[in-house]
Amino acid sequence: MKTIAQISTPLGSGGIAIVRMSGDKAKEIAFSLFHAKNLNKENIEPRKLYLGKFQLEQATEKCMMVYFKEPYSFTGEDVIEFQIHGGEYLATKVLETLLNNGCSLAENGEFSKRAFINGKMTLNDAESMIDMINATSDAEIKATSLLLSGKFTNQIKQLQDKIKDCLVDLEVSIDYPEHDDEYASINNIKDVLLSTKKEISKLVKTQTTGEKIRFGINVAIIGKPNVGKSSLLNCLIGEDRAIVTDVKGTTRDVLKETILYKGIKINFIDTAGIRESEDIVEKIGIERSKKCIEQSDIVLCVLDASENLDEEDKKLINLTKNKNVIFVLNKTDKKIVLNMDNAILVSASENKNIDEIKEKIIELAKLNKIDFSQIYITNQRHTEILKQTLIDIDNALIAVQTQTADIVDQQTKKVWSTLGKITGESETESIIDGIFSKFCLGK
Repeated sequence: MKTIAQISTPLGSGGIAIVRMSGDKAKEIAFSLFHAKNLNKENIEPRKLYLGKFQLEQATEKCMMVYFKEPYSFTGEDVIEFQIHGGEYLATKVLETLLNNGCSLAENGEFSKRAFINGKMTLNDAESMIDMINATSDAEIKATSLLLSGKFTNQIKQLQDKIKDCLVDLEVSIDYPEHDDEYASINNIKDVLLSTKKEISKLVKTQTTGEKIRFGINVAIIGKPNVGKSSLLNCLIGEDRAIVTDVKGTTRDVLKETILYKGIKINFIDTAGIRESEDIVEKIGIERSKKCIEQSDIVLCVLDASENLDEEDKKLINLTKNKNVIFVLNKTDKKIVLNMDNAILVSASENKNIDEIKEKIIELAKLNKIDFSQIYITNQRHTEILKQTLIDIDNALIAVQTQTADIVDQQTKKVWSTLGKITGESETESIIDGIFSKFCLGK
C-alpha cells in the first residue's frame, strides 16, 4: 500500500504544525530528509521525540520527529510525524518535500480509514471520533466519549456472537440431522432473537434523548406582538441580538440563537408576533412562526402579565395544544393582572427569573438527570440500522414459526449482517468511503 502524507493540524500561524506520514516507506523517506546526530533507521526508538533538521529544497527546518512502529500506531502501519514551526507556508513546503520523495497525498480521513482496514478501529469508532471532533457541548462530549470507549461496539459484537453461535448449531443440524436436534436449534435461535430484540429496542428508545444531546433542544418563543418575546430572547442568550421596539410587528422573520446551559445546547427561535395582519411581509413571518411551533421540542408561550387574555392570546394558546409548552408571564415589573397555574413569572426588562425558564426547558426535555453511564444513540445512521435490525428480527421470528430450517437460517443471517453495518463488518465500500470522507485532511 502506498505511503501517504498530509498536514494534520489546521493551516495558519501557531506554535507548531504536524505533518504525518503512514506506510511501509515512511521510515525510509523520513531518514532521507531528516538528520539528527547518531540517529539512523536501525537505532531509532518508537514513541520518542528526536530533535534534528529537515532538509527542504532551499533551506533546513529545525524540528522534532517521532516514530510509531507498526502495528502499534494509529493506522497499524509505520507512522512518522514531524513537529515543525507553525507556519502555513512552512508546513506546505514540508509536505511538498515528502510528496517529491515518494509519498502520495492523503485524502480526507485516509489515515483513519487505514486504521479501520487494519483492524485498529471499527466503523462505529470512526463515526464516534468524527462526532467527538465536532462536539459543541459538554453533554455531546460525554455521550460521544462513551461510544468512543468501545462500549457500544462491544454490545453489538456480543449480540452478533450470540447469533453466530446459534447459526452454527442450526447449520450443523441442517447438514447432519442424524447428529443434531434441528428443533432445539430453532428454539435456541428464537430465544436469542427475542433477547436481541429487547436490547436493540432499548437502544432505539435512547434516540430522542441522543438527538437532543447532539443537536440541542429546539425552543420556539411565541406570543402576540409587543409581549416582550425579543427582549426575553436577549435575556436568555445574554446579549442584544433581537431588535426591541414599541412598534408592533418589529420581528418579521425567524431568529435562531444557541446557548449552552449546564452542558446542554438550547436553540431558541424568536418568531414573528402571531396576530391577524394585512402586511404581506408580516404574514409570511407569521406563517413561519406557526411552522416553528410544529417543529419545536418545546414552546415558550409569552403572555403579558399586565393584561387579561384576549382573543388573540386564546388563539395562540390553542396553537400549543399537544406540544410541550411553558407559559411565561412577562412584564411582571408592572401591575400583575393575569394569573395562570404553573406559569413562570418573569420581567425581561429587569432580567428576573430567566434561569427558571432554562431549568424548566431542561426538565421538560428530560435532560436534567441524564445518566451518562448509559449509551445514547446520537448518530442517525446507527438509528436507521438498529430500526432495520428490529424489522429483520421480526421477519426471522415469523420464519421460526412458519418456515423450514434453511429459511430460518437465511433470515437470521440478515439480522447478523444488518448489525454488522454498525461495526463495518458487513457494510459496503461506498458507505465506508462516505463516512471517512467526512474527516478533515490529515486525520
